[in-house]
Amino acid sequence: MMMIDGFSSYRTITFLPAKSADITLKVFKSYQTEAEHQTGKRIRQLRLDMGQEWFNTAWEQYRKDQGLVF
Repeated sequence: MMMIDGFSSYRTITFLPAKSADITLKVFKSYQTEAEHQTGKRIRQLRLDMGQEWFNTAWEQYRKDQGLVF
C-alpha cells in the first residue's frame, strides 16, 4: 500500500499480508497518527485509487468520525 503526501510528494510504502479493508484501515490509522504528529497538522482529504478494499462500513465510519473527505 503506497501513501503519498500531496504537498511534499513524500511516499510511504507498506507491504500488506492481504488487501482487506481491516488491514488497510489499520495501516492508514498508523500513517495518519505518525503524519499528524510529525507535521502538527491534520489530514483533511484522501485521494483513493477506488480499489474495493476502501469501501466498507468501517472505513466509512472512520472517515466520518475523523472528518475526512474522499
